[in-house]
Amino acid sequence: MLTRIADWLEERTGYRTLVTRALDEEIAGGARFAYVFGSALTVLFVCQLITGLLLMATYTPSVSSAWASVFYIQHRVTGGWFVRGLHAYGAQMMIIVMGLHLLQVAWYGAYKRPREVNWWLGLALLGVVQAWALTGNPLPWDEQGYWASKIETGIMGSVPVIGTALQQIVVGGSDHGQITLTHFYVLHVGVLPLVFGILLFGHIALVKRHGPTPPHDADLTKKARYFPRQAALDISFAVIVMLVVAIWTAAAGGAPLTAPVDPGVDYPARPAWYFLFLYKLRIMLPPSLESFATLVLPGIAGAFLFALPFLDHVQRESPLRRLRWLSPILLGAAGIGGLTLLALRDDAKDEHYVEAAKLADRRAARSVELAANGVPPGGPLEMLAHDPWTRGARLYAENCASCHVLDGQGEYDAPVHTGFASRAWIDGMLHDPQDPRYFGRTGIDDMKSMDEKLNPDERKAIIEFLFAQGAEPGDPAHDATLAERGEPIFRKKCMDCHIYKGEGADTFDGPDMTGYGSLAWLTKQIREPKAIYGDLNEMPDFAEDFSETDLKMITVYLRGQRWAQPETGAMPQLPPPEKKKKTEEAKRQD
Repeated sequence: MLTRIADWLEERTGYRTLVTRALDEEIAGGARFAYVFGSALTVLFVCQLITGLLLMATYTPSVSSAWASVFYIQHRVTGGWFVRGLHAYGAQMMIIVMGLHLLQVAWYGAYKRPREVNWWLGLALLGVVQAWALTGNPLPWDEQGYWASKIETGIMGSVPVIGTALQQIVVGGSDHGQITLTHFYVLHVGVLPLVFGILLFGHIALVKRHGPTPPHDADLTKKARYFPRQAALDISFAVIVMLVVAIWTAAAGGAPLTAPVDPGVDYPARPAWYFLFLYKLRIMLPPSLESFATLVLPGIAGAFLFALPFLDHVQRESPLRRLRWLSPILLGAAGIGGLTLLALRDDAKDEHYVEAAKLADRRAARSVELAANGVPPGGPLEMLAHDPWTRGARLYAENCASCHVLDGQGEYDAPVHTGFASRAWIDGMLHDPQDPRYFGRTGIDDMKSMDEKLNPDERKAIIEFLFAQGAEPGDPAHDATLAERGEPIFRKKCMDCHIYKGEGADTFDGPDMTGYGSLAWLTKQIREPKAIYGDLNEMPDFAEDFSETDLKMITVYLRGQRWAQPETGAMPQLPPPEKKKKTEEAKRQD
């Protein structure tokens, strides 16, 4: 039955002839591992088509929903993370394999007559693969892809004369937005795969016509067929490449998904690693030579590669005798690798970049955590705008970090807020309120260490009493009995300076501790700090700076520090605190 079906297909398609012709292809000089790259690239291309089609079934090319659709693929679709990882890392593997293929072709001199056109098709394929990757990276509309695209299109825009116009055509305007995403999507899923497929078909057809180029010292009297040895080598290498991509995907847990795009948020922007060399070269050169990095040098390299078949045309010369033509290629490859490693090393040593990358990672993790509960109709930015740990953190960095420090970020001119109002923070303040972490760099210097004034049991009770002042419904339970014991101790030993529930010191010698660390207390401190600290206050009020929503965001964020670990250990080297204590005359005038 199967034989009859096969005969029927043969009569109508001639498939046996096609298969036999492919398997019987003659390989001058015998099968070699050097010939495996083309087959691996074809398999990777097929992988990109299949995984791309699967992703298109769920992806939405809209700036308000692209990130959410990729999140859904990554975290909700069964196996979606793996499919997306294969697609992302498969694209990067295509660039790697194509680079190796170009070096192998150059080393064997496979650009010489009659293979010039095939060489040019190979160069075009390399360019299309890079463009394919460039247009694919921003599609998740996350921070990493968005900012990498900004840099990459910025490099494009720095090309003299035509750069700005070309950049606007690709971007769809003066800045990235919905039109940019639409342009990239159409290019990525429609135009570039078609162009690549046509070029690849022509490339394979010319390889079949002329055969692979044997090395200069190959015995051309030795004849071999494609099947079985070369076929086995091709299949083995393609399987290894796909296994590497699969392991790469599994080890990374799929392709990364950073936080949704918010153009107002600082992000440690870098292009994709395969464009990192050009970025590094650009920033190493003075601005006057920027066009050299973005236009002149790539133009020279491209012109040289295009003209190579005419420059090096002597047949069957050893690579050593062709070093004057191979050296620019080898030096170029070494330069690309060196600049890439240099950029990665410099980033790893750049403390500002490392800290910014950590913050970006935290934003990404928080975005995924929030999206697990659903993305609102307004999109992921609406989701983040109502999240204290995102919006509050941003407001804090913009308005408070000029004086305070939180998680190592900011200026040490006022109390450190890492772990603010936690038990450990309160304990440290009682021990040494003049430490730079507390009030040592302010004008509040009346309070001294309570080590001698409180025994260990009293100290523990006061700490729990003050900590309990910040409790809100839904908080983890605190020791209510211990806090209750701490109230009379606080009234007896602290209210000669502090105020509690309207009672205590006649003047503000210390802050009002009623509801210390609660949302209401923090709101009052931010909106009208003098109501908490009285004449001791040095903090400007922010009553006109925050909307009610933003005020809630920043107070919830800051109150969350009561469960964080306060800063310990040595502070950064700072000059001795300059006290800002008011003179008695100034106090009387107030």
